Amino acid sequence: MKRTITISLLILSLTSCLSGNIEITRSHSVTNNSNEESTINENQSTLSSVAMNDSDSEVRKLAVEKLTLQSAISAVALNDRDSEVRKLAVRKSTLQSTLSAVALNDIDSDVRKLAVEKSTLQSTISAVALNDRDSEVRKLAVEKSTLQSTLSSVALNDRDSEVRKLAVWKSTLQSTLSSVALNDIDSDVRKLAVEKSTLQSTISAVALNDRDSAVRKLAVEKSTLQSTLSSVALNDSDSEIRKLAVSKSTLQSTLSAVALNDKDSEVRKLALKRLN
Repeated sequence: MKRTITISLLILSLTSCLSGNIEITRSHSVTNNSNEESTINENQSTLSSVAMNDSDSEVRKLAVEKLTLQSAISAVALNDRDSEVRKLAVRKSTLQSTLSAVALNDIDSDVRKLAVEKSTLQSTISAVALNDRDSEVRKLAVEKSTLQSTLSSVALNDRDSEVRKLAVWKSTLQSTLSSVALNDIDSDVRKLAVEKSTLQSTISAVALNDRDSAVRKLAVEKSTLQSTLSSVALNDSDSEIRKLAVSKSTLQSTLSAVALNDKDSEVRKLALKRLN
């Protein structure tokens, strides 16, 4: 009996010692974690101060590379006098408000472009697409734009033909495509608008009036109105376009007139073949 009591007391003593050791270990762990967090915060505070205030751009850049505080990164992206430092800060920025401010206001086109690449706010992307002074930055914004109102405005008004062309390629509004097809000063832009147009009234107007033969030819290819095809077959200045119109014409009166009067023998021959 005494032996049993002695063993029990020994077990209780060992258990108490183990519990005490566990609590001490836990306490040390909490203290270590707290110390580590404090050190990290102090380091970030130092890095922030250097990134925003050091007189040497390379030193500021090194500090920005190690920064994780978004508030400090934003301050550098918005205010640093060196474009390369601002660019680095923009790369590390996750705040859309900061990226928007940089995309809209930075004096360096490469920095603005980087900010646009990282932007997700359509309001910002639209503002850049409509107003940025650099065509490459506007083009990037158009690539990221999903608002048809923005794409339409760019397609109709941008001063750079490549930017307009990209906007036309992304446009789905037939009213916009029609206006571009009828009025754009660049034949390649008009041609793209005709390719995407489904309104026969627009296609007919282009087929009859466009000053570029390649654009008129495309319009004739898409035309289904016999009245339009007849007018082109009888009046277009380009024999290849007249031939194309004749190949699609079903009006016997038109085919007869072409067979009798066209100045190109190949066109007259095709008209004769299509007469019933």
